[in-house]
Amino acid sequence: MRGEGIYTSILKDEISGFLKIRENQGFKDKNRFILTSLDKYLVSQKITEKFLTAKIIDNWLASACSRQSTGSMNNYIGYYNSFAKYLHTFGINVFIPEYVRAHKSYVPYIFSEKEIANIFTVVDNIKLNKYVTSQVQFSMLLRMLYGCGLRLGEALNLKKSDVDIGNSVLFIRSAKGNRDRFVPLEPTLTNTLSQYYNYLLRDKPNDAWVFESDVADKTRNCIGKPRTVDWAQDSFRRVLGKAGIDLPELPRKQRNICLHCIRHTFIVRSFRKQDLAGIDNYDPAASISVYVGHSNLIGTQRYMHMTAENSIDIINATSEYSKGMFPEVRDEPSNMTKQQDILCLKPQTVIAQEDLKNECSKGMFPEVPH
Repeated sequence: MRGEGIYTSILKDEISGFLKIRENQGFKDKNRFILTSLDKYLVSQKITEKFLTAKIIDNWLASACSRQSTGSMNNYIGYYNSFAKYLHTFGINVFIPEYVRAHKSYVPYIFSEKEIANIFTVVDNIKLNKYVTSQVQFSMLLRMLYGCGLRLGEALNLKKSDVDIGNSVLFIRSAKGNRDRFVPLEPTLTNTLSQYYNYLLRDKPNDAWVFESDVADKTRNCIGKPRTVDWAQDSFRRVLGKAGIDLPELPRKQRNICLHCIRHTFIVRSFRKQDLAGIDNYDPAASISVYVGHSNLIGTQRYMHMTAENSIDIINATSEYSKGMFPEVRDEPSNMTKQQDILCLKPQTVIAQEDLKNECSKGMFPEVPH
């Protein structure tokens, strides 16, 4: 089948060779479907020369990404561009498109402390559905997202073998960017996860899913398979409603309050704890960036300005502390050297994994309700 690596276009040999090289380099290549899409498009358009013009590539992207988000389209572009550079080494001239600029109107929703407390009260005390296992799983999932800042897919893809209760560590496999990482756990989360482990996972094989379905769906048998994103998001919407958190009316296709906002809240709350402790937010930024799996500090630093915006106690403390302290300065450029130096660093080179584990025990991240 085409999806399994049999290509028929004019670039079939180059596609196979490119994927083989990446496989030998250790890439898992979950995005090889992008080249399958390109191969299929070239066949449909009867392209018979090894020369891809801007028109060909633009039309392929337009058809393949017609209903995709900007991020998904850039995923197509990035993977194709790697292939295009490979083709250039053989003297094959192909067009390399630029990335699409994302629309900057989206502002992550950050839950307040009161809203977080209400959410956990609801998930622990109100019956969401008739399945006890499902409710226990969602309660644990929510705590894991809030206590570790995981992406939803990272949590749902966890297997029993990825959970090390003794060392308070999760192993996240093939996360965004095909990167693996270790995620140390706060003691409060370790205690809850240990109870969950004994209740649902102890007698299961190591390859069992941490959040494994035990019921049959109306349309398909889900037993023994991981819980779905739809299951998690539907449960969360019910929790939000019972917690008194209304979803705002937004334009079609614009992201609303969802489980990913728990990850946003985790990062902001982590910075907030450092602020309240009198620690410069640029100091823990590298640790937080590695912990949540950002590819660099650019993805982390955008949360820094949200800390004060969502913490009135920080605003009041800062205002009182700085009252009348500084002279008025006009047209004085800010010294951005420190910020620029930090943002250029790769988190993998900033802090070792063992150091990260030590940092985690210093109260950097929010505690999870028992």
